[in-house]
Amino acid sequence: MITTNCKLIRVMTALMNEQFLITPEMHRTLTDIVKAHGFGGQAEADQHIKAQSYGQNPAKKAFQVLGNSTAVIPCEGVIGRKFDDVLYSSGVTSIDIFERLVNTAADDDEIDSILFNFDSPGGTVTGVPEAAEAVRRAKNIKPVIAYADGQMCSAAYYIASQATYIYALPSAQVGSIGVYLALLDYSRAAEMAGIKVELFKSGKNKGMGTPGTALSEEQRAMLQAKVDKTGAQFRATVNEGRGRTINPDVMQGQSFDTGEAKLNGLIDEIASFDQALLDVMWLGKTGNK
Repeated sequence: MITTNCKLIRVMTALMNEQFLITPEMHRTLTDIVKAHGFGGQAEADQHIKAQSYGQNPAKKAFQVLGNSTAVIPCEGVIGRKFDDVLYSSGVTSIDIFERLVNTAADDDEIDSILFNFDSPGGTVTGVPEAAEAVRRAKNIKPVIAYADGQMCSAAYYIASQATYIYALPSAQVGSIGVYLALLDYSRAAEMAGIKVELFKSGKNKGMGTPGTALSEEQRAMLQAKVDKTGAQFRATVNEGRGRTINPDVMQGQSFDTGEAKLNGLIDEIASFDQALLDVMWLGKTGNK
């Protein structure tokens, strides 16, 4: 029980203090799941998980090989690095494992093409740029198609944007290019409860965001600059991966249906998974990249 609670605390801390490349709706769902595990009991937690399940965790499995030489690598559910087993049952992708699978497929001489199957609202920032770089490297070795089989949003699109081509299910949602950081300010609640938090620190920014304290204007500016920097990196990565300059108005955190996504240059084709598979297999057999 102590070990489990410590893990839950680490997950909740990440949810409240790290930058995210994820849809706000899924961020709220993750918070609900973790709260249910920690405070609502197992039965309530299972109810949350069942409602939001993305299936079994694909990141624990080796990639599937179709047509003898096409690697199919899934990226489903919330994306994060070294995700804890507490969240595995709700369906997540551990980005460090995903990256290793990408590199393995890229370096395997028996694999001539790669198809990524995305259904993800995004996730944390950590590990995503490295995974995107792995996809970019793979693209320079063999044909790579990223397929949106539902959601390809935020961190998922960050990674997928580096593929040779991006295909999407007709009813998929694509984009959500942006970054945010959520901090809860409990200082007013503490004041109303008659609680005064005294924070002793070394360094003017040490302890920033401690519950019961408020941020200074300088700290707010520092956090905004951090988010702006990550957002600029996200947009530059998309432009580089797509080989064109995407309209900045398209990269303001909104997601698009596939018709809009194609019109705005975020995807190349609207097609079924089978068609994406046939196309990437043909590219692999013909040696096109």
